[in-house]
Amino acid sequence: MVINSTLTIQPENIQVVIPSNRNRPQSVPNLSSRSSKNSPDRSHNERKRHLHRQIFIPDKPPFINFSSSYINPYRTLTPIIINHNRRHRLKKNKHSKRKQKKQNISNILIHEQENQIEENSFSKQIIQNTNPIDLWPSDPNSFDMDFIRQRQIAIDNTSYRETIHTWKPSSIDQLTTLIKDLIKDKNLIDHVWVIFYWISQNILYDIDGDIDHNHNQNLKQKSNEIFSSRKTTYDGYATIFKILCNDIGIECITILGYAKDSHFQINQSKFSQINHIWNAVKLNDNHWYLIDTVLGSGYIDNKYKYKKHLNIHYFLTRSEYMIYSHLPNDSQWQLLAKPISMFDFFRLPYLHSYYFIYNLTLISPRFSSIVFFDKNESYAEVLIQAPNDVQLICSIKNDHKSTCLTQYDISRQVWQCLFAPYKIGFHTLIIYANRLLISNSLINVIELGVDISLKDFLRKKIFPITFEKFIQYKCQIFSPLDGILKYGTKVTIHCRIPNASYVRISLDGIWLEEMTLKHDIFKQQITVPQREIIIYAQFNNKNLTNIYYGLIRYLVEK
Repeated sequence: MVINSTLTIQPENIQVVIPSNRNRPQSVPNLSSRSSKNSPDRSHNERKRHLHRQIFIPDKPPFINFSSSYINPYRTLTPIIINHNRRHRLKKNKHSKRKQKKQNISNILIHEQENQIEENSFSKQIIQNTNPIDLWPSDPNSFDMDFIRQRQIAIDNTSYRETIHTWKPSSIDQLTTLIKDLIKDKNLIDHVWVIFYWISQNILYDIDGDIDHNHNQNLKQKSNEIFSSRKTTYDGYATIFKILCNDIGIECITILGYAKDSHFQINQSKFSQINHIWNAVKLNDNHWYLIDTVLGSGYIDNKYKYKKHLNIHYFLTRSEYMIYSHLPNDSQWQLLAKPISMFDFFRLPYLHSYYFIYNLTLISPRFSSIVFFDKNESYAEVLIQAPNDVQLICSIKNDHKSTCLTQYDISRQVWQCLFAPYKIGFHTLIIYANRLLISNSLINVIELGVDISLKDFLRKKIFPITFEKFIQYKCQIFSPLDGILKYGTKVTIHCRIPNASYVRISLDGIWLEEMTLKHDIFKQQITVPQREIIIYAQFNNKNLTNIYYGLIRYLVEK
């Protein structure tokens, strides 16, 4: 298993001081539809298209129509001369290799087409199944208020962390002694937290390590090996956690199963094999709790480098949360009142840990990993509720041509994430979140998919470009939602800009008159210019500052 990457992105921001004249200020970026900020490198695209042509050439053998062929019986027959020189042999071998290569490509294409048909069929099954999935825990009393409070106290206890960082045990037995001394007269939650924290700070994930499928190996011996090397794979994390728990008298088991990791595809319909192991511990009046020390210790970044990162979500995790990413091979360890099937596991959206840490709620789609594509509007819509201090932004994975729009719908009190893929096929949709005043990075919280058929792809949709302040102030575009407007047409710009005092529009660098907002609503009709339209807003008192922030940008086609 490869641990999920923590992906981060940064939105763009522009601002300008309004000059006394009406010309375009120098500080505003003069972006065009061919700007490097909006289009990927042309040479890179050419290389990709060349590779695409190489791989996806269909095999078309010559075809003879015997019913229409004609041979002249009086034609002089030309003898066939076989050239045995070296040049002829090389040419013949080259032709033979080319023919074999075409046949191999044809076989690959057939295999890919079969997989694509299977994936498309599976996506249709998911989106057509609208039945809710019951995720009620089998032990609803396990997370009472007293347990939640004790868990948080243990996590926030800085003295535990400071003490653990001073430890330098020479053996796992000495480590057990140190743990027992620290947790003397403490509750069981503290016992488990000390073990969880020590592992997260001292054991590294071995990216290139081999998975040990010999589960009958002596666990004590294996834990000693892990302690000595301070490096292991997911099975080793589960093993050393179990041994340390058992050594201090806590009942702990290992759970074999399946996990949605960074290799997971939203439209995949099966796992080739068991790919993860985690733990469950029995605490407080025989309540079972789930723990994943692998994901709780770090992650693998975009450069395939392991990064240490303490993730408390995987410490005593609620079963109704863990099931979104972990499916035990033995259904009883789902710890759900009604265990779900493998099909329902794939149906569930791929929710990352920070989805729960940030207290998000996926409103639509609720129980589907595949998003409905509205062929009339040419986009897919995802709705999410979030606390006031959390901001969202969305994108389509590995796709620079498609466009997305994230905006806040104040009437429904939800974030609206709109996705407009530029071509048919399957696309992975990613939603990022950021908690204000804590981090400037946007973290991957939700992954979904959309599958677009040729009959549903009526037209390409391109959304307007929005900037950082648009998200920060929770703005919303009512119309137009098309990011490219027709030159010379009359268009009404209609949007909501909360907390804005004044709004101005720039048409090809020419400023229109300043407008005062009423009830946060901006509405103005314009004639589309030759190049671009940018909407700016001022969010402070006009007497205090003359800075306008760029919010929305439209391009123009002639």
